Amino acid sequence: MTKREDIQQRRLEGLEAEFRSLLPRVLKQCAAGRWGLFGQNDHTDGSKYLFWAEAEQLKNMAHEIRSIRLESGESNPQVERFLHYCSLRGANVPGEPKIAQSLLDEVEFGLSPS
Repeated sequence: MTKREDIQQRRLEGLEAEFRSLLPRVLKQCAAGRWGLFGQNDHTDGSKYLFWAEAEQLKNMAHEIRSIRLESGESNPQVERFLHYCSLRGANVPGEPKIAQSLLDEVEFGLSPS
């Protein structure tokens, strides 16, 4: 392993540890009624009132983890699941609190997606 690869591996491990730590906290807040985690209202003027620094941090970490993992042809299932939920849009998509509770159940209880 080269020095660059070693540094990148340590960076990835740190990001993933921080992601695993932050995800349940943010999901619990969202499940309790806080909007702005999954970006369902990013297209509206109301999105400026829904800004949530921890949610943005979580999304940025998820994208960075995905990018690093893709370089070696790998993926992080938890990150991929989170980003999948972030991509859901449409009239028939449940609200963010329901999505958050669903993902929280998957994270905490190891439930498979329904």
